Amino acid sequence: MCHGTTVGMYESSAAAEYVNYVFPQEHGNHGDAKMLRIGRLQFGTQSTFEFAVSEYTAQAISAARHIDELKKDGNVHLRIDYKMSGVGSNSCGPALPVGHRLAEKTIYFGITIMPV
Repeated sequence: MCHGTTVGMYESSAAAEYVNYVFPQEHGNHGDAKMLRIGRLQFGTQSTFEFAVSEYTAQAISAARHIDELKKDGNVHLRIDYKMSGVGSNSCGPALPVGHRLAEKTIYFGITIMPV
């Protein structure tokens, strides 16, 4: 996923990050991020991280079976991950090749949150 993108500073919103899938699912993931600024907070790590911003909770996305069942709660929801496996999970296709799986057994990950 990362080979077709360029490094830079980007601006977006939770509404713009939404992907209108008929069957609601996670959307708007950004990988290899080095810094994220939301409002008056800045997030950063010594390495890189993954994140997504959404108008929906993970629970709302999981509970909805169709887009008309999604309910906004008026908040912006931030998900930060250390890393994610490659695209695909063997739920509806082949398993990921070993080199694209997140298989680390011990993870040390820290994130700094600072006011801007």
